[in-house]
Amino acid sequence: MKKMGLPPDVVLKILCMGTVLLSMLACSLDGEDKGLPPKPIPNGLLYPSEALKLAWTFVFGRQETERAECEDFSRYHPATYSKPILHAAIPQHPFMAANPGSNMHCDAYMSDTYEARGPLGLDPQVSSRTQGFGGYGTLAYDSARRLVGVYGNGRGFALHLLNPYTLEKLDASPLPSRPWSFLFQGVPPWKYIGAGTYFYLDHQDRAIVPTTDNAILVVQVPAPGGKGTFEQVRRYDLADHVVPMSWPKQDSVAWVLPEWDGKYYWYATTQGMVGTVQVDTGAVRCTPLAGEVIENSFAVGEDGVFIISDRALYRFSQDGQGSMVTDWRTKYDPGPAPKPGHITRGSGVSVTLMGGRDGLAAIADNAEPRINLMFFRRSDGAVVCRIPVFEEGKSGTDLTVIGFEHADDTGAGTGVYSVIVENNWGHHRFPLSRPVPGLTRVDVTRHDDGTYSCKEIWASQEKSIGGFRLSLGNGLVYIYRKIESCPVTQWYFTAIDFRTGETVYRKRTGTGLGYNNWQASLFLHPDGGIAYSTTIFGLVMLRDAPP
Repeated sequence: MKKMGLPPDVVLKILCMGTVLLSMLACSLDGEDKGLPPKPIPNGLLYPSEALKLAWTFVFGRQETERAECEDFSRYHPATYSKPILHAAIPQHPFMAANPGSNMHCDAYMSDTYEARGPLGLDPQVSSRTQGFGGYGTLAYDSARRLVGVYGNGRGFALHLLNPYTLEKLDASPLPSRPWSFLFQGVPPWKYIGAGTYFYLDHQDRAIVPTTDNAILVVQVPAPGGKGTFEQVRRYDLADHVVPMSWPKQDSVAWVLPEWDGKYYWYATTQGMVGTVQVDTGAVRCTPLAGEVIENSFAVGEDGVFIISDRALYRFSQDGQGSMVTDWRTKYDPGPAPKPGHITRGSGVSVTLMGGRDGLAAIADNAEPRINLMFFRRSDGAVVCRIPVFEEGKSGTDLTVIGFEHADDTGAGTGVYSVIVENNWGHHRFPLSRPVPGLTRVDVTRHDDGTYSCKEIWASQEKSIGGFRLSLGNGLVYIYRKIESCPVTQWYFTAIDFRTGETVYRKRTGTGLGYNNWQASLFLHPDGGIAYSTTIFGLVMLRDAPP
């Protein structure tokens, strides 16, 4: 390779891409392993440099002293350090599965918060499942609290039903694959955000899935008790209601959520088409956001649908016939270009709603030299507060912001809101991520005169590029990160105290490429004490030891 003049990172990328393509051909996405104990993710999938380093150590016997940060488990504060957070309850969308856990960001408000307590690190146990290259973009919980997810390996996709405690596959149903022409579209598999990545589970245990052929599938989840299989209930064809593009490029329906009254589905595409689908008749109304693209999921409140493009934040409603009404549109700073580690120019976060109709919507912009956390009044889109975060010249996020409103002892909102944002800035080259620190909490306070102020509460030097989550049940923020200073890359669940920003504990899940979660999300089980992270080779689970 040296004679060809290829730099090392390009060589690694070629090798990894070849591995991905071979894995895509070899992986089973259907139910072949249904009912069998899951195969654990192996620890031997090493980066080339790591394999050479281990070989050198084996041949010459030069063993490095293990660093403290590479230990299997490290506790920095006792479990009693963690306490629940008084908060205003996130409203339950009447046509989505029970909060939290109906979609990637937990609920219709996209709060990324869970009522259940996450693992406290009490004799923590790790298990995993794999069937080759591939992972789960979203995990949701049905009424029996089983895991429902869309599994994909870049080309093929399938709905999976998993036992939440053993990770055993209970059932599977194939979804449309990507055509081979996607190899010529210029979008690598790890940057593709369609094909059910953002599916949601409704109030009847039905998966509402946007597919690669630009349709919305309604699929009934099997009933508890081991009887039945996934069953397609309905299909809505949206192929004629996306942005037309010249071959081989294709617009993708990536997001779908129900309006609060359940009469319409709202959808959005990556090229900026926004529309409604009447649930009963299938009638479609849509309009493009001219010159704008969409990278992130939207939120639904009682007061409308909140959609963020690479230029502005919108609140939409519909006129009773499905035609969209723009209630307001507020611009933000999209930055001069996509930042290192970002998919597109513009904001990299989903919209997060906080409080009720009189509450706020939160996003991060893409400004230079530092991004700003921005807070919009939900009623009219006015920017009520903004605050810069992270280091100048190395500030960017491409995931989400966690957000909620604090409450008093009666559960009434106090007008104080908290958000947490993660820095994902870095020159990432799949499958190597190079994020800079850290994690920041900002509080916003509504004053008696109706004005707002925002203040940074803490900044942690922890770093990751995964979708982090907050347990309101125990006040811990969960991230999934790697530690590069170890002889072989180690991957860890890490818990951070919401109140102080201090790291509480860290538990190793595994080593090597198989445990790499590459911008994947974390999920907490409603029973409490269990956390999951999807990886590029499957799914890993952390749970406290049973009492």
